[in-house]
Amino acid sequence: MADIALYPGTTNVPHEKRIAFKFFPDAGNQPSVPAAPHNIGISSIVWVSQGIYRITLSHAYKNHVHTSVNANVNATGQARFPQGGPVANVGTSTAATVDILIVDGSGNVQNPAAADANNFISGEIVFCDTAAV
Repeated sequence: MADIALYPGTTNVPHEKRIAFKFFPDAGNQPSVPAAPHNIGISSIVWVSQGIYRITLSHAYKNHVHTSVNANVNATGQARFPQGGPVANVGTSTAATVDILIVDGSGNVQNPAAADANNFISGEIVFCDTAAV
C-alpha cells in the first residue's frame, strides 16, 4: 500500500479530478443548467425520463471513485432524495456519463418538484487517473 504522503494535497486519490455540478430540475422537463463558474468540465445535464438525469462530462476518465449528490428544496414535504446512479464509458475513450436518480421514500424513481429558484440538485463526481485512455 502506498503512503498518503506520496500524493499531492490532502487526498489519497492519485491524479484526482473533482467535478462539481449544479442544476435546477423542473419536474418532467429539461433542467436549467447554470453556466461557469458552475459545471466546468460538463458537456450537458439532461432529463432522461421520470426521475433520471444524465450528466455527460467533457472528457474520458479511467476510474470512477464516487458520486455525491444533494437536493435543496424550497419547502417541507418534498419527499424526494437524489442518489448517484449508473456510470458509463469509464475506462474508454468516450466521455463519461453519470446518472442521477431521484427516488421517493419507497425507492421508486420519481420526478422532483416543479421549478423554483430554491429547488436545485448539486454535488460532485470524483475520478482518479485522468490520463488519456
